[in-house]
Amino acid sequence: TVREEFLKRFLNSIIATLSASAIAVAIGSLAAYGLSRFSYKFGSWRNKDSSFFFLSQLILPPVVLAMPFLVLYKELAFLDTRIGLILLYTLMVLPIVIWIMRDQFDTIPIELEQAAMVDGCSVWGAFLRIVLPIALPGMVAAFILSVILCWNEYFFAALLTSTNAKTLPVMVASQTGSQGISWWSMAALSAAAIAPLIVIGISLERYIVKGLTAGSVK
Repeated sequence: TVREEFLKRFLNSIIATLSASAIAVAIGSLAAYGLSRFSYKFGSWRNKDSSFFFLSQLILPPVVLAMPFLVLYKELAFLDTRIGLILLYTLMVLPIVIWIMRDQFDTIPIELEQAAMVDGCSVWGAFLRIVLPIALPGMVAAFILSVILCWNEYFFAALLTSTNAKTLPVMVASQTGSQGISWWSMAALSAAAIAPLIVIGISLERYIVKGLTAGSVK
């Protein structure tokens, strides 16, 4: 039935979106911390150029990656699987997470970590106990942005899934047929797809504002 199909697509979207966003924030935060705190040089490349590099990955049109991902996923048996979508969504939002979190870590004085290490903390201890709590608003903002981007993603979900892992945006777009568009079904599905984002936005509004304005005042 339509209800059972909707619940299945909704569950697919929830699992793929939340998993990919959580993984991207975890990996991206570690990568951004390394870029913010440690200096390195590889030829003419310095870590100050990394922000532009990661941000430039968002410029690449998704259609350029369609054929490589299709061939790769076919070889790895990731077509029409949730794990395939999770990995793809993680790669999709990782650059912008790194970009946001690096700016977040740059606003945190390194003297706080040095003081923690003088008191006996290791590098990891200072990162987990001092830096992460301060950077939490930025992490939440990056997580919410990742959720929005993953939740609304249509192109790869339509390309790489067929039945088992199809997501809600694909179901919404499929409400067209030879007899035209089923407007009532599309409206109902669109409202159901928008509702979770509204709830998340209202619930975490204060973190979004803190994360996006962090570092604006010195």
